[in-house]
Amino acid sequence: MVAALGANPSLPAGSYRYTATLNGKTAGSTTLTVQDSGGNTKIDENATASTSGIDFTGNASLVLGADLVPTQYAGSYKMGGQQAKVDVSLTPTTATVTGAANPRPQTFALDANAKHFVVIEPGLLAGLFALPAQTQAWNNAAVTAIVPVFGREESLAFAANPSAPRPAGVPAADVALDVAGPYQLTVWYDPATLIPDEFVLASQNATVTRVRD
Repeated sequence: MVAALGANPSLPAGSYRYTATLNGKTAGSTTLTVQDSGGNTKIDENATASTSGIDFTGNASLVLGADLVPTQYAGSYKMGGQQAKVDVSLTPTTATVTGAANPRPQTFALDANAKHFVVIEPGLLAGLFALPAQTQAWNNAAVTAIVPVFGREESLAFAANPSAPRPAGVPAADVALDVAGPYQLTVWYDPATLIPDEFVLASQNATVTRVRD
């Protein structure tokens, strides 16, 4: 853990693959590409899934500025016969969502107890992938999560959880980050790189696991 502590947490550039299981069965996969973009960090995601006979494809792009604060998000999704596109523009105190459930742009303010926004889209990883690095940069402070496709905001809180049961296959050096709120989950991540190795959503009997070549 000490090796990861530093003034400027960051996400290493590269390509990261994950597979999702639901009730013990493979449900989908996603690939995230992290790259520097003019001094910002850009995370691009391409995801596919199939559950209950319904196919899903999703593409997302999340831009993180100074201190890993999100500044822009764009998503394009197709599920069954329905398609959706969303865009989110963020400042330090406001987030404007366009193209979600509400046809008009919606602007959200930070919760009173939050210092930063995060962007989390159900079924996709881009926003969740960044959480270990962001929470380290922000000292595990509470955040306001923007959920673009539903056009709403939620409050999230974080806590290190050294007593969490370690899933089989998670590296021994990994540490656990608990996320409390409407999307309760545990993120197991490498403290040296801040890259997640596994996401556990116990309430849904779902896991998302990193695929290592």
